[in-house]
Amino acid sequence: MKIKIQKYNPSVDPAPHFEEYEITHTEHMTLLEALVQVNDTIEPIAFDYSCRGRVCGRCAMTLNGVPCLACVTPIEDSDKNEVTPLKHFPVVRDLIVDKTKITDRVSRILARQRAFDLTVEEVKAPVDAALPKKLEPLEYCARCGVCTAACPVVEQKGLKSYIGPTGMIAIANRFYDPYDQGDRVVEAMQNGLWECIECGMCDSVCKALEIDHLSVWKDLREAAESAGLKPPRS
Repeated sequence: MKIKIQKYNPSVDPAPHFEEYEITHTEHMTLLEALVQVNDTIEPIAFDYSCRGRVCGRCAMTLNGVPCLACVTPIEDSDKNEVTPLKHFPVVRDLIVDKTKITDRVSRILARQRAFDLTVEEVKAPVDAALPKKLEPLEYCARCGVCTAACPVVEQKGLKSYIGPTGMIAIANRFYDPYDQGDRVVEAMQNGLWECIECGMCDSVCKALEIDHLSVWKDLREAAESAGLKPPRS
């Protein structure tokens, strides 16, 4: 099989370019396995990975125009395998991108907001039985950026107008959190809650199958409408 990989070292290369390699395809081969084979047997490639099981999010990249996690994405035995870095993120080298503009924002969002420390009574108090079912799936988010790279709204308007699915999932995490006292509905509004066109691309490319992005958006929008925070009329 053949695989074409974008190579780019910003410190020396004037522009990105592609190199094509021929490797041996194996049954159920993943994109990550293909990259390792090229790196180990032909020439070095800059790419990142760790867990090999959709947990760390470090192997996020694009295969044939579709953002993916290389560790769980099958690659076909064909001559049309083109690998590029994630869109919307600065390239560090080859397939490694700098995702700090997303991960730093997510880290700040996930910091629980409290006016005072948790009390024993709060911790022992019963919570809505439905909350764990909403919260637990969001913990599978690897902050890989695949959903944000695939989002057409981010493509059109940029991350300043819409934080993207990665950031919105983080906001929802604290929105559902019974111990968080921040106004996460307002935060969602300020970060483009109504910009989402509900196309479902985030659900399509996300390998955390536990997460139902559109149902989360629905909950946030219903809470916004209940608070009188409706979208502007077009």
